[in-house]
Amino acid sequence: MTDRCLPVTAILVAGVGMGFAGDQLLRASGGPGLNFFLLFLGLAVSVWTVAQSGNSPLSREASLWIGVGLLCGAALLWRGSGFVRVAAFVAACTAFALPALNAGRAWIKRSGILDVVEAVAGAGLHAAFGSARLINGANWGEVGTDTSRGTVHTVARTSLGGALLALVPLVVFGALFISADEVFATIVGDFIRIDLQAFAGHLAGTAVLTWLTCGYLVGVSSGTRLEVVRRLQSARPTLGIAQVATALGLVDLLFLGFVIVQFRYLFGGGAWVEVTPGLTYAAYARAGFFQLAAAVALAIPWLLVTHALLGDRSLKVHQVFNAFAGVHLLLLLAIVASAIQRMLAYQTAYGLTEERVVVTSVLVWLTVVVLWFGATVFSGRRDRFAFGGLVTAFVLVGALQFINPAGLVTRHNLDRIADLGEVDVEYLGSLGSDAAPLLLARLDELSDEEQCLVASRLLSQWGPERPGEWRSFNWSESRARHAVDDDLGTLRSLASRGECDL
Repeated sequence: MTDRCLPVTAILVAGVGMGFAGDQLLRASGGPGLNFFLLFLGLAVSVWTVAQSGNSPLSREASLWIGVGLLCGAALLWRGSGFVRVAAFVAACTAFALPALNAGRAWIKRSGILDVVEAVAGAGLHAAFGSARLINGANWGEVGTDTSRGTVHTVARTSLGGALLALVPLVVFGALFISADEVFATIVGDFIRIDLQAFAGHLAGTAVLTWLTCGYLVGVSSGTRLEVVRRLQSARPTLGIAQVATALGLVDLLFLGFVIVQFRYLFGGGAWVEVTPGLTYAAYARAGFFQLAAAVALAIPWLLVTHALLGDRSLKVHQVFNAFAGVHLLLLLAIVASAIQRMLAYQTAYGLTEERVVVTSVLVWLTVVVLWFGATVFSGRRDRFAFGGLVTAFVLVGALQFINPAGLVTRHNLDRIADLGEVDVEYLGSLGSDAAPLLLARLDELSDEEQCLVASRLLSQWGPERPGEWRSFNWSESRARHAVDDDLGTLRSLASRGECDL
């Protein structure tokens, strides 16, 4: 779809509607919840409406990804954990970005990793700059026109298009003039009798969200690819046997040398900590942990790039690649296994934290990705890798919803009070709404001081003095507030003992 074929009126109407709605929804006093889901729902309706107006209905696959994005947006209504919410939000944005691939009738499940990265990056760039492209390239003389109807109707529709076009500069310049001159602000204030400062804020918020929405819809409608990606795909060199063997062999030697040198440290576990003077479980788990995780995460893109550079070379070249890459994957799995067992040793000694649960989940996902790479690339189906990686990432996001990291941490640590000797109830009290009902149910297992601290924490977070509002509604937070309300008298009594120090 070219710029001149863009359904300009539909894009503008959808953009302005999302701008007004977003400005109101995002001013909620609480965290992301119903407001973000409603925004994603509005964006889905906008994409569908614009597609229908442009006589280019969404494909089944693009509609599926929009549906996945809505499910991820709905996840923001369920859990209260910051980690889980961020994962759901990123997943929703990614799913909404993918239909840009489908605008060019590309099949996402057969797209390469570069195509997926392009779709996500392109959606962001279109959101930022797509509105400028709309203003510059669209045929504005046709906006709002309908020659099949009467003159009055046509003029009205055309005028509406002009008004929509003027909306953004009216908002931006009006807000600037109101802020710059008190006399002008007073005149405008007397005329419309509103809080000018608040009005200017609403105008600015609406304008920014309208701009971003229109830009995104332009990208989804046109599916224009990024020039840098076209250049990379058209100008890439090809590798021969010697180059493949040398490049992969050197990297394999580096990984192998590291594993050999660090073997006892990598796989020693709790026994290694016990026999090593001055080494703690915390130091054992943390030392180089994130560097190793980063090495694993970067190794797969490196192998994908190398495989892409093989081009259509002979079978022997691919066999050489498979041999060296196979060794590389085995070493990667060894490093991942080391990271997981070190984290498990840390958890055994000190209990769980939300961060440890999330990190372990990501490591398990990386293991699946490594295995999926071998299953697809080695069998000559590299085009299936990106899709599988995406699907498993969305599965991870869904799994975190069901695992409920905060609830799991609370239950596990309370179950292990006898083994651990003590439990950090202050930390458990900071885990938010996902942990609150469990803490309430098991208050009698804590000491008097711990009960006082937990009760004070729950009252400060979910007591009647901290009511929620409908825009930021979240099921987990609502459940926490109801649980605190049900035990309000008991909690206030415990908190008033004065035996704890927050």
